Parts: sequence; C-alpha cells; structure tokens
Amino acid sequence: MDGGGQRNVVMAERIECAPVRYPFSFVVAGDSGAWPDPTADGIFSELLAQVSELDPPPVFFAQLGDFAGPGTAERHEHYLGLVAGLPVPDVCVVGNHDLDDAGGPESFARVHGPMNFSFAYGHTRFVALHAQPGVTGEVEVRGADTPEGLEGPREEDLAFLDSTLAAAEEPHRVVLMHMPPHLGGRFAPHAEWGFMRHEAEFLALLRARGVKLVCCAHGLAFDECVQDGIRFVMSGGGGSGLCSHYRGICAEGAGRPEDRCSLYHAVEISVSKAGAISGRVLQAYDRAGEARIRFGDGTAP
Repeated sequence: MDGGGQRNVVMAERIECAPVRYPFSFVVAGDSGAWPDPTADGIFSELLAQVSELDPPPVFFAQLGDFAGPGTAERHEHYLGLVAGLPVPDVCVVGNHDLDDAGGPESFARVHGPMNFSFAYGHTRFVALHAQPGVTGEVEVRGADTPEGLEGPREEDLAFLDSTLAAAEEPHRVVLMHMPPHLGGRFAPHAEWGFMRHEAEFLALLRARGVKLVCCAHGLAFDECVQDGIRFVMSGGGGSGLCSHYRGICAEGAGRPEDRCSLYHAVEISVSKAGAISGRVLQAYDRAGEARIRFGDGTAP
C-alpha cells in the first residue's frame, strides 16, 4: 500500500513548496466512502474529474473524512486508487466511519500519518483536526442524549489546535475537520451531526486565535453560515448518501431551500490577498460549472 505513514506529510510539503499566488482556491468534500459502494465511487470520481478541470487549478483538495469506511487497509488502498489521477495534492482528514473497524486508527496512521496535522500556503495556516463522534478505542460511544452531547475534538485535539495556531505566523487561519460543532441545533433534526462536548472551548479557541473559516463534513448535506465572525462550511455530499429531511417542495425557507441536501457536491473556496473568503458549490455532473450556490465576502472563482 502507498503512504508509508507519511502521505499527509508529503502532500503538505507539496502544498507549502508551491508558488504562492492570490487569489488562490482549494476544494473540500467529505463522506465519499463511508462504506463500500460502487455508486458512491462513481459520484466521487466524477467530482474528482471536475476538480481536475478547474482553471486556474486549486492549490489542493481536502477530503474531510468518511472516505475509507470502515477503515480497513483494503479500503484505504481503494481510496488511493480513486485519487491517483488527481493533478493537485490531496490531504485526508479522519472521519468516524474511517475508524469503525477495530484496526481503523492503525490503518489510518499507517497510510496517512497523525490525525492532527498542519500546513501553510502563503498567508494562510491550515489545521486538520481529529473531530469525530465517540472516542477512539472506547466501546461505548457517547450519544446526543447524554448531558455532554456528542463527542467531537478531544482535549488533546484542542491542545494541538491551540498550540499550532499560537505558533503560526500566518495571519489567516482555516480549520479542516470532519464533524461540525452543534451551533445551536442548526442541523436539526440531526442532533448527531454536531458535537456539543467541548463546543464552548472549541469556539472560544477559534475566536481567540483568529480563525475565520471552518470546513467540515459528517452531515450528508451542504450548509454554510457565519457565527461570531467565523464561517462554517459543511460539505458532506461526496457520494455516500444525501439527507432527505431538507429537500423537496415542503422544505421551509425562501428560494431553493432543498439545495441544502439535494445535490452531491464539492465546494471550491477562494481566498484573496486580503484574506476575503468566497466559495461556490460544484454539483456532481455539472460540467458546465453553473455553480448556482455561491457565498462569501467577494466574488467566488
């Protein structure tokens, strides 16, 4: 198997060695392979083809977790085959389904390296953070009905995030993770989509360290919001499935609220020289690149 426990390190080095240009973009997507599914592979492969055709090309692609479920060596090898032709570096964040197998943590480490890692491009520091429901190695996973709520980043993960950002010289900071925070129940009726345990500490740390963007997955949907000056982008439409609760003519809200869950997608995010963030949703099989869904501080790429 390719990787040798350093794959994310190698990809990060490629990113840091690339010539810096502004604005630059990167692409995120998650939940492309929570379990073996040839249909999911086909959707994800189409998204990878669309990413490969972007002009100008993104600096990197970030897989936000649940890509090699249940986390066996064979599933990681399968994922590496899917991304083998991607012309840009790709980094992998761990998801909960990547750790379903008893050997999941060992398999991830053997291929990709540590679950927490960091890299920079130009004026922006990126931190990939372990954040998935339950604690690796525990038999019983905390549920949303416990007083603490679902587990997300552990204390050691928050310590890594804090120390990394404290030492970072880059003025702009982005966190890449699998599970989003609860955000006041934003993902109802799916309480399990957002962590509550350590959420207050996590959000306080983001504010204290100047993080303006958090990219996550886990929810089988697209979502984007800004709270306390921090933008949260959820991209969980990589192929494994789509939620059925927010789609159709009965979805509440103005415009096309069903778009929150009715499309398989990746998200291209652009960062300007001044640090302004904008983005667009890349819908699977939309080779024309209409990107009806856009967001951000300026014009998306």
